[in-house]
Amino acid sequence: MYSVKVLGPRLTHLLLRKTFFEHFCAGESSQDILPKMRELQKYNVGGILDYAAEAKDGELPETVKPIDEEETVGAPLSSRSYDYESEALCDARAQIFRVAVRGVKDTIPDGFAAIKLSGLGNPVLLERMSTCLAEVCRLYKRLAHEDINPNENYYMIDRSFKIDLETFKTGWLKMFEGKSEDELKAMFDAMDDNHDGYISYLEWSSGVKLSEINEMVRGCKHQGRLFQAALNEEEVKLYRNMLKRVQGILDLAQELGVRVMIDAEWTDIQPAIDHITIFMQRIYNKGELPIVFNTYQTYLKGMPTRVQRDLDRSRREGWRFGAKLVRGAYMVSERQKASQRGLESPICETYEETEENFHQAIDCILAHGEDKTEASPGGAAAEVLVASHNRHSVERTIQKMTEMGVAQDRVGFGQLMGMADHLTYTLARYGYRSYKYVPYGPVDEVVPYLIRRTQASETG
Repeated sequence: MYSVKVLGPRLTHLLLRKTFFEHFCAGESSQDILPKMRELQKYNVGGILDYAAEAKDGELPETVKPIDEEETVGAPLSSRSYDYESEALCDARAQIFRVAVRGVKDTIPDGFAAIKLSGLGNPVLLERMSTCLAEVCRLYKRLAHEDINPNENYYMIDRSFKIDLETFKTGWLKMFEGKSEDELKAMFDAMDDNHDGYISYLEWSSGVKLSEINEMVRGCKHQGRLFQAALNEEEVKLYRNMLKRVQGILDLAQELGVRVMIDAEWTDIQPAIDHITIFMQRIYNKGELPIVFNTYQTYLKGMPTRVQRDLDRSRREGWRFGAKLVRGAYMVSERQKASQRGLESPICETYEETEENFHQAIDCILAHGEDKTEASPGGAAAEVLVASHNRHSVERTIQKMTEMGVAQDRVGFGQLMGMADHLTYTLARYGYRSYKYVPYGPVDEVVPYLIRRTQASETG
């Protein structure tokens, strides 16, 4: 930061604390935020409590060191080790997030706690997981004898088709060794949840577990991208440690009746975040109160299709869907990375395309009403928090709620603290669920986060 070089860190932090920080942030610790949260409660405004320190897009921890390249599974992409100093830091952040959950319960019971998975696991591990998930998705296409584009945007990969038993067996035997036809039929039947003789992508993705890919790829006839992407044993252990941290936070949230939003981050690690979030929704969203909310950035191409797929997944698997919809916060860096890698940008080309995505995704969720038929075990209506500073989007959502007969308790509206107060307090005055996103944390860590968030909010 330029001001640090000119003015020094102490004066810079003082100036930031008295200006930018105090306007957009509630404080540096969970105790500092209590007055602000209670002030919001006076006006029937809820709080989304967010410890704002996070891993930076593209910034790999210095604790990652190369190791022996002759690793049997996962080399060379996983030829790295993970220093356990970063594990201790993740444990400390997990405790901070648990304090945030208690802070919500103590101040605004109807509020949310927001957590970032890049704070609970090494970003390198999340990137490795994301690569593995993308290759598992492409494997599904290979089994169906579909053409593969190895550089295709993960979220744009076609998943709309189904695979029958003969296609599955033929595709598998072409790529893997060590399975008999009877074993393959047993695998197929285990994934064919509705016993219709086909495997859909939802069934495939539910049936193939990250922790089992290592064993599966040992039978690869060719050690290609999937073999290289598989997590090694150390990474599987770290993955499970990460799940334990997340579950420790969510166990407390469920005990206290506090909802938790899992933030979206940059696309190199987002597939892993989605995977973990859906895994947790299966566990914690079975009751009347959905505890876990996923975040969908609608500036990503194809996002309404992904939202609909997760809605269908929730209904098929019998858990309650909860989501926060945002336009997105990594537009500049995502486009730069795609350009540097010679890839198509995952970001919509125009604001109008993002706007259309945002509204389509809202409509999908509003339409996902209660369904108590025998064919829909997950029949509870979906919930959504519309995070936007755009008055048109807020008014459009309210109009759609009226047209579709959607109850107000299914929809919330959120704005950043210090911005769009006219929307937040007007919504609360008319009985809508209205929230302020309340960041807190150390000044030097929070300010970059706030700058990125306020820049993103300028268009939505």
